[in-house]
Amino acid sequence: MKLLITWTDVFNATGDFFQWIFKGMTVLGHGPNVIFWILIIGGIFYWTMRLSRYKKEASRNSTLE
Repeated sequence: MKLLITWTDVFNATGDFFQWIFKGMTVLGHGPNVIFWILIIGGIFYWTMRLSRYKKEASRNSTLE
């Protein structure tokens, strides 16, 4: 018995997988978007706090900002 997989099988399986994933995404609604927004805003806030800390340290040590 030989296992024969064609490109058509691969593309059809990929399409079926993405259709299944996108059905689940419609059920979730805006939940994943809100999670990504929170992560991005939190990351921007964290990086801004780190930058201000680096700037204070640079001015205290008289080094390059």
